Amino acid sequence: MPLTLLGVGVLVLTQLDTPVRTPVGARGVGTGSHPVVEVAGLGSDGQHFARLTAALRERGTAVLDFDAATPGVQPLSYRPARGASIPALATRLVAPRIRAALGRAGYPRDTVVDVVAHSMGGLLVRYLIEHPVAGWAAQVDDLVMVATPNHGSDVVAWETGLGDNPMAGLGREMKPGSAFLDALGYAEPSGEVYTAIGGDPWFLRWLRYGHHGFDDQVPAESPFLTGAAIDTFGYVHGHLLRAEEVVSLIVRTLSARAR
Repeated sequence: MPLTLLGVGVLVLTQLDTPVRTPVGARGVGTGSHPVVEVAGLGSDGQHFARLTAALRERGTAVLDFDAATPGVQPLSYRPARGASIPALATRLVAPRIRAALGRAGYPRDTVVDVVAHSMGGLLVRYLIEHPVAGWAAQVDDLVMVATPNHGSDVVAWETGLGDNPMAGLGREMKPGSAFLDALGYAEPSGEVYTAIGGDPWFLRWLRYGHHGFDDQVPAESPFLTGAAIDTFGYVHGHLLRAEEVVSLIVRTLSARAR
């Protein structure tokens, strides 16, 4: 009997959520193929971008390298100083590093780019686009956000608040309902092309946030923005960018053209 009940429970959790899928191009497409910027999440070295990087380069898409001293193409990763904020990281670190990477690759520093950002990386890029900061609204074409806590995450806020954590301020900015998130807003700005991807693994669907579950760091629906293309996949936070179906969606999104 216990095993039967367990089996029923697993089946219910597996079927609990219907994956969200927005057909590529249904919410708009970018202006063309551009060099791709990959932005890692907080505390990540960005190695989970490797599969996406290979898929993009196989199609002939340029992917910017952010660490010339390390073999291969490295995403933009960062180690925030104590007391850092998302606006400060965006304007003082992310923006100049993207333009420096463009220059090293032989592009003009104001070249239009597509961005794929994981977790907090999406908030950094949204801040640049939406304030706007020094022309970034025009310089970013497609923005794909993977597991970005656009509506916040209590777990991230709690984890970064443990002990004497130098990233506690960033966690407070990512707490649901924070002044930072409310000011940034919960909708795709007019003229932008956003895709928001959430993780909804079956074994965490008992943790309900809205109509879906939790990716072990961020609620599945937290990336969603009104007006953006939205999708969910059954993977945990750190595995989304390693999943072939997620990589395929991103590649198709960045290569989509207006009909």
